[in-house]
Amino acid sequence: MRVSPANRDALAKIDAEELGGVSLDDALRVLVFEHESRVGLGRLAADPQAWAQYQGEGAKLAGVDVAVRE
Repeated sequence: MRVSPANRDALAKIDAEELGGVSLDDALRVLVFEHESRVGLGRLAADPQAWAQYQGEGAKLAGVDVAVRE
């Protein structure tokens, strides 16, 4: 894959500042996942009934403890 130096450096900056220094491949994987998630949410929001159901399911989870403990 060919990537311009500017894009490579931008990806490396995101990696260093937000992702803890993972490989650039993993950083790109995160960004692709985030993009696909936004696209999916956009499709969901375009369907008022599906969006209402999604929000209702989210409201049910509002009290769930999702903290990670080691």
